[in-house]
Amino acid sequence: MSDLYKEHIDITNEVKESIQKLKVVFPAEYNRLYAEKAHAHHVKLKPNQVISSEMLDEKMVRHLITLSKCTDEAIHAIETEDKEVLKSVLKQTKILQQEIHELQKIVYEDGLTKSYNRQWFEDTLCNSDHISVRDSGTLIMVDLNKFKQINDTYGHVVGDKVLIHIAFKLKESGGRVVRYGGDEFLVIFDAKVSQNEIKTKMETILEYCNHIHFKVDQNEFKINFAYGMAEFKKGASVDSIIQAADKAMYQNKISPM
Repeated sequence: MSDLYKEHIDITNEVKESIQKLKVVFPAEYNRLYAEKAHAHHVKLKPNQVISSEMLDEKMVRHLITLSKCTDEAIHAIETEDKEVLKSVLKQTKILQQEIHELQKIVYEDGLTKSYNRQWFEDTLCNSDHISVRDSGTLIMVDLNKFKQINDTYGHVVGDKVLIHIAFKLKESGGRVVRYGGDEFLVIFDAKVSQNEIKTKMETILEYCNHIHFKVDQNEFKINFAYGMAEFKKGASVDSIIQAADKAMYQNKISPM
């Protein structure tokens, strides 16, 4: 068995562990998880190893067709004052609404940490051009320190638990948490939250992490992170915001706040 083939088996097994608790796994989500695990193993995927997201697109189209049909029936029922048809349409619409909500959760939720994913960030916070942001606020970029070392020393299962724990703590800040990359997170706050308040929240989480020890067999290790803040105005460039937060985070790694 070649080393590359063995790598793909290991990656597949890790993906299975990550998705076993999910009710539904669409190709797009499986594809994202597989690519993420492959990156952690330093395996470069070929185009024919990337799963198509056609099934996801088909489900979205089916929902849109059903929604269109319900709308047509509702208009007809209102025009003819047919209460029975209206009741039926209302029931169908509620079921459809729930299915769409579940689908959005699958599309926009990071399967591992249950935080938002990068697609949510691009579709929800950015304008349709994906170049500028819709509203004002503050973006925090978070990067775990020595995460690769943790993965290499204790394995990816332990690494996954670390990511889950960090995401959980970041959510306590009250901001919207996005898993932006492997061990990178974004935390987005509305403009009404002051810079001082945000910094206090982040420092509280960091202080907590500095006092918590993860145990693996007879070994213990601590986890912490660096973060950078970038305040932004409505219409600002997404790239400039990310770059500003990334630069501040890098400075924080060199000279902690």
